[in-house]
Amino acid sequence: MNVRTGLTVLLAAGLCALSATRLTAEESSQPTLPKATYVSPQTVKAWLAEGRDLLFIDVRQPKEYAAGHIEDAINLPYDQVEAQTDEFPRDVPVILYCIHSSWRGPYAANALADRGVTNVYILEGGIVAWKAGGQTIRVSQAGRRPRVAPYPKGLRIALKHPEAAPTDQKLLLTLDELQQFDGRDGRSAYVALKGKIYDVTQSRLWRGGVHDPSHGLAMAGRDLTSIIDKSPHGVKELKKFPVVGRLVTEERE
Repeated sequence: MNVRTGLTVLLAAGLCALSATRLTAEESSQPTLPKATYVSPQTVKAWLAEGRDLLFIDVRQPKEYAAGHIEDAINLPYDQVEAQTDEFPRDVPVILYCIHSSWRGPYAANALADRGVTNVYILEGGIVAWKAGGQTIRVSQAGRRPRVAPYPKGLRIALKHPEAAPTDQKLLLTLDELQQFDGRDGRSAYVALKGKIYDVTQSRLWRGGVHDPSHGLAMAGRDLTSIIDKSPHGVKELKKFPVVGRLVTEERE
């Protein structure tokens, strides 16, 4: 049984009731922890034109999927993807998306990357960018016009991240020193908020030191106090990560 058939059977059994900043070409550093790659709709369109086999995974809710989805996409909500890791192929690109591929798509894709799936991609801009680029979307119920469903009200946020290594050490860092913890090349990812320093290294939305879906506004190694209100999850999610120190204003001898 191939993965598309296998996942479809699982969904039918009731298991599925399922643009961030890119690194510039000049950057040679690598994310400290596994990070799925963003791929543009234009690139995916070219892959399809070449006849490449692709597996699309729509990580939105079933009602969103039913309203309109990429052709042949399988619906597997973001919080169910990791449990199905073994079902995913390793020999074709696996492309995950949500509305804008802001947080559900990156979270699920990085969960797969954590489990050793290296052929996983995040569709940049999500289904909105796909449709805007002229690609067709399909509807589940015949006779209805396909559309991109709005973000569902009351959607449960169920984010699970690998646990950070416990430490009793509390750091005292200046802003200049904090910049060293950028989540790249083996370095931890630290951010500051109202004087406290949080370790977000293990977060599946902070891989490579860039927070999804901040579009480059939120970077590891920085003080986020002035921009935290722009986050859809805000202070509540950040405070779930361990505090490893605090900011100081002067250099220490």
